[in-house]
Amino acid sequence: MHQADGLLKYRYTTPTYAVIAGGDDNAEVPERSATGHYLQMYDWDACFFSQAAHLTDLPALKGLGQDVVANFLSLKAANGQIPRTISPQRIWDQGDQCKPFLVQTLWAEFKRSDQTKKEIFGHYIDDLDCYLKFFQRERKKEFGLYHWRNVLESGVDDNLALIAPREAAKDEDESVGRFPDGAILASDLSSYLAREFLCFADFCAYFKRSQLEAEYRSAAKTLIQSIESKLWNDRLSMYCNYNPIDKKAVELRSWTGLAPVLMDLASEEHRERVIRDNILNTEHFMRSHGLASHAISEPLANQQRRGLYGRAIVSNWQGPVWVLPNALAVRILNKYGYKEEAREISARVVKTLLGSLSNYNTLFENYDADTGKGLWAPQFMSWNILALELVETLE
Repeated sequence: MHQADGLLKYRYTTPTYAVIAGGDDNAEVPERSATGHYLQMYDWDACFFSQAAHLTDLPALKGLGQDVVANFLSLKAANGQIPRTISPQRIWDQGDQCKPFLVQTLWAEFKRSDQTKKEIFGHYIDDLDCYLKFFQRERKKEFGLYHWRNVLESGVDDNLALIAPREAAKDEDESVGRFPDGAILASDLSSYLAREFLCFADFCAYFKRSQLEAEYRSAAKTLIQSIESKLWNDRLSMYCNYNPIDKKAVELRSWTGLAPVLMDLASEEHRERVIRDNILNTEHFMRSHGLASHAISEPLANQQRRGLYGRAIVSNWQGPVWVLPNALAVRILNKYGYKEEAREISARVVKTLLGSLSNYNTLFENYDADTGKGLWAPQFMSWNILALELVETLE
């Protein structure tokens, strides 16, 4: 955590600990590409860190979620666009939109707040409404489903379900425009937004903004129906992205296809099939050190430190274990009675992180799903703090 500085008017977080925030603002090659050190505040990294920060019982982290959201909202343009990557002196990743977790993060902070402090949260409603309407104008396409601006905006930097397997043989990125990632209707973004709409409706209900509440409950309902009817893939027993260019489902088992279940939106039948046939299936996602980010059964699944494409992609979501999807899966498994399975995943991930601290004296961004070896980005905290939720499950 860092104190307010420059563009960041409130306390903020960086994914990498023990760094000088913004220290590479003028560097020719940013540290995230050279060493895996992230010196900026990133959207969902900051949101998920602040969601679990209270579990540390550290007074300095109390109420952090409100400050994180306030930082992003303070940089909102009139059209609702909010940058996803910010350092004290610079906006990074220009044009990308902050991922839709601001409402969920603020809602979690709201529920933890004393009754006397809840009224202040009502001041954010109009800005949040403007922010969500940006997605509705700029990212909504066929069937009322949503697409990312590009694969990097999604945060799942080399997600095969967005860049599509037909690009896998390319030796170099000759033209970013030839990648279909700016068009593909995404199960993860659509799910995040549906959950964001529902949380915002709850906010509006509390503050008696009945018209907005009705608007967003209706938007959530319609979006969930589209996710169920257009993205469910019966053959894979999970949700798949849809490519409107060739009018076909992108039939790949990426963890982002689990998002409607992880966001608790799926029908009971589909939820049970996703859990049974994919999440807990050792042929696909369940591995020795937790849930893989891309099913190991897929031909292009790999455990490389970095992406395999010509683009300067750093992260690898094509197989390694990341704490975030594991923590989200444990939340759902606990909620729907899979207590032992939630404990098993928690044990595998916590053991992996403890081994990382013991062997390397640091945490990493991701880990080999079968060996537990740390792969990339040392000194990485971010959503690794969600391991405290896994410890609670084990306790």
